[in-house]
Amino acid sequence: MKKVVLLFSLVLLVSCFDHSVSVVGDKRMQVSGNILDTQNTPLGNINVIASGSESTIINAWPEEILGEGFTNASGEFSFVSLDTDNSFYGVSINHPNHQDYREEFSTIHYLDSIGSRGNSFELTNIQLPKILEFQVKLNNTSARNDTLFFEFSYSSTEIYRKLQEDSFDNSLRFQGESEYWNKILPGEDEMTISAKTIENNDLQFKYKFSAEAVYNTINVEITPENSVYEFSY
Repeated sequence: MKKVVLLFSLVLLVSCFDHSVSVVGDKRMQVSGNILDTQNTPLGNINVIASGSESTIINAWPEEILGEGFTNASGEFSFVSLDTDNSFYGVSINHPNHQDYREEFSTIHYLDSIGSRGNSFELTNIQLPKILEFQVKLNNTSARNDTLFFEFSYSSTEIYRKLQEDSFDNSLRFQGESEYWNKILPGEDEMTISAKTIENNDLQFKYKFSAEAVYNTINVEITPENSVYEFSY
């Protein structure tokens, strides 16, 4: 029996009330920097958004946007942003909610906690990785009558970083990993999982044939030339 699984990252944000971003008087902040690809080539026409949020998830809904700009041909951007005193504050590069989102590139969010901020933020030489679709293929080629337990982890296409290094004590939001786990029962001879990650990163694949056993671990590099990992047992 063959199974094909399409894996998407889905974030649900449930709120019991509408959040209104409060603006700090007439305060303005200068947000500037430059964006490169992983080969250090400047990237033009990349959207950059400053926004507020009631949580550490940066959605950048229209009512939350505090400023925005685009990179020029040299990969440079500069714009004026409002500040907020009741919300988390984020600067998002290539946000997927923006109408000019470029699907071939990942997203980087710079997040700041609720509190006071300075008058400017400079984000220099930011490397924006490309997105790569990959597959994990599992094949029972030996007709063994075991259940295969497996899981794998890989780099997320939305990356969170701290806007200020000391702004968060809890680093859970900034790990940047996605995970998937499943099992193949006896009689199921093949499964394919498709997902998206960033180029040139490792896939950590773990497997075992008993729920009580310790996982075996395999590290695989995912590249445009090698975007399929096949595990036969």
